[in-house]
Amino acid sequence: MIFGEGRVKDVYRRMVWGPGQQGLELLPVPWEHRAVRLLGRVMTKAARRKYEEVLLNLGRAFPSGMVPDGRLLDDVAADVFASHFANQYIGFSFDKCDARKWPLYLGWQGLEYLETYRRAGRGVVLVHPHMGPAQLPLHVLGRLGWPVTQVGGGEVTRVELSETGNWAAGVRAKLESRMPVQLHDGKRFLRPLLRSLEDGGVVLTAGDGTGGGEELGRRLHRSILGHTMAIPASPVWLAAQTGAALLTLHCYRNPGDGPMYIAAVGDEIPLDRDQPMEGILEDGVDHIAAWLNRVLRAHPGDWLFWDGFAPGALLP
Repeated sequence: MIFGEGRVKDVYRRMVWGPGQQGLELLPVPWEHRAVRLLGRVMTKAARRKYEEVLLNLGRAFPSGMVPDGRLLDDVAADVFASHFANQYIGFSFDKCDARKWPLYLGWQGLEYLETYRRAGRGVVLVHPHMGPAQLPLHVLGRLGWPVTQVGGGEVTRVELSETGNWAAGVRAKLESRMPVQLHDGKRFLRPLLRSLEDGGVVLTAGDGTGGGEELGRRLHRSILGHTMAIPASPVWLAAQTGAALLTLHCYRNPGDGPMYIAAVGDEIPLDRDQPMEGILEDGVDHIAAWLNRVLRAHPGDWLFWDGFAPGALLP
């Protein structure tokens, strides 16, 4: 989610990214993360305009007023705020989420798919939506010793940040640098990504949009939750260009006992590599769209882009 700029927000930033960060990092694992999720729910009362925007856009996707598991949209909207704060402040947990304690934060489903390609020395493109703490699976893969690269949206943002906003963004970037992974600016040359995949590496790239920035790369229109949405074709292109496997990954809050989140890796998306590239892109994006429809219906409260699910934003 993207919140507008203002003096109150700058005061809040100074508190959270300064003494707030220091206090949260002192909490026992993983209570610092539970605290930021609670903060997100509290902020639904303070940021009523953004809350109503999220609620309106949820209604576009679920006009019945409830999601498939029977919950009402206002409950889901509160989850969306909690997920946003969990994602925004996951950097506070990077040092704590180490080789010994990461299972308290994240459980895996389908990790054996990645293991299969790793043993074969084949690269993997992991296409993911912005769900849950989107960088948590990335961080844990790095902790496990995987050669992994994340494609980011660069430094272009939809709003012009204040001086304090730029300071807070710098603090966040320093926290992200603690991850044992490579971060690649999506606006730069793609050769490092191609080389990594050809060498058996793993590349994570988004299948829904660019977090906080201008949309990058080619997109194809598909129906998502009953509305036309532009889906990135770059994950399919990277896999087709290098011979890498194309797999899906989504992260969602664990509703039961155990780790706070689950990272689910899907089986390989089949690509007919004998046809022209245009056909490969069309077919691959069809598969991504079908998968995205499934996971957003199953875990709507974990998606971070509901404030953009409107005409003129994610919807053309």
